[in-house]
Amino acid sequence: MQKIQWILEAIVLPGTSTLLVGYLCALAAKYIQRLKDQRLRELLLALVKAAEQIYGAGTGDLKRDYVLQQARAQGLAGVSSAKLEAAVYEMRNGG
Repeated sequence: MQKIQWILEAIVLPGTSTLLVGYLCALAAKYIQRLKDQRLRELLLALVKAAEQIYGAGTGDLKRDYVLQQARAQGLAGVSSAKLEAAVYEMRNGG
């Protein structure tokens, strides 16, 4: 009986705890990344709406430059074209 208790205390419990902590850290990292992605989408959508309000229809290059400039001012230098296009799509379709 003592041997089983020793195995549980020395191997199983620390191993299980390590796995649990690893899983919780990975889960927290996913949650944080999802929050960052959501905030980026919201910011891009707001910038796209502002650019539309400022420049109006038919000035896509000016609007894109405005959004990218404002995103850089917010510390987001690497905004991808796909995310920018997704914000435009969301705005046009009820965002």
